[in-house]
Amino acid sequence: MSVDYDKEADFSKLKTYAWQSGQPAVNRLIHKRIVNAIDGQLASKGWTKTESAPNAIVIYYAAVDEPRQLNAWGNGPRWGGSGTVKEETILIGQLVVDIYDASTEQLLWRGDARDTATDNPGKNEKKMNEAVAKLFKQFPPMCSGRASKT
Repeated sequence: MSVDYDKEADFSKLKTYAWQSGQPAVNRLIHKRIVNAIDGQLASKGWTKTESAPNAIVIYYAAVDEPRQLNAWGNGPRWGGSGTVKEETILIGQLVVDIYDASTEQLLWRGDARDTATDNPGKNEKKMNEAVAKLFKQFPPMCSGRASKT
């Protein structure tokens, strides 16, 4: 997990945002959960979602790779006998959240969380919510138009 931001940006002037498309999750349920988690974090920071003249633009990118793993099992003497092959999907998740200044279109903040998916849908939602909460833990950065430490 990593976070980076423009140390010259004045985040105190940003209180409204709108969504723009990035690379959303293919699964619409996962997409909805990601958007809801980010909306919840921004609302907890005092930000309001609006489509009318937002201060900031939020975009997320989700990458879920599904490498295939073949597990074989067989019995019988030497090369004879029967066997089965089971195909399993291993999920590897990455979520990147970008926040841009709506007026200048400059990137202000980027958060990157990895391994946000498992093969258990029930655990995925919890794991993703925890990852988004960690990303936004120090948001907005404590800087006001000049470099400062967070």
